[in-house]
Amino acid sequence: MSRIFYYVTFFVLAGSMFAAAQGTDAPPSDAGTVSESEIQAMEQRLATISDPAARLFFQANIHRAKGELEQALQTLAQLNVHHAHDPRWITRSELLSAKLYLDMGMTNQADVTARQVEFLNEGTEAAETARLFREKINQVNEKSAASE
Repeated sequence: MSRIFYYVTFFVLAGSMFAAAQGTDAPPSDAGTVSESEIQAMEQRLATISDPAARLFFQANIHRAKGELEQALQTLAQLNVHHAHDPRWITRSELLSAKLYLDMGMTNQADVTARQVEFLNEGTEAAETARLFREKINQVNEKSAASE
C-alpha cells in the first residue's frame, strides 16, 4: 500500500510541476458556470468544515472553480500526503486530479490517473466513475485528432 501511496503522490506532484512549467492557466472546462457569488458561498461553506481532509478536498474544488488549476493540484497533493490513510478522500482526490489534468489539456495524465483509480478500486462505484471518465477522455482525444 505504501508503494502505491508514494506513486500516487509522485504522480500528482509531477503533473503539477509539469503544468507549472507549461504555464497552463486555462480555466476549467466548466468555467463560467460558477459565478462569483457561488464561489463566495463555497468559501463560506469551507469555513464550516472541520474534517482536515474534507477541507483540503473542498479547497481544491474552490481553486478549480476559480480557474486556479495548479493550486488545485497542489492542494490535492497535500491531501494525499497528509491523509493517505483515509480511503474516502484519496479516491476522490485522484478522480478530481484526473479532471484537473483534463481541464489543463493533459489528456495522457488524466487517462493514467483515471486508469489507476479504475484498477485500484475494481468493482466499486469509483471504478465505474473512472471508467466513464476515461470514455470522456477518449472522446476529447478523438475530437482533437479530428480537428487536426
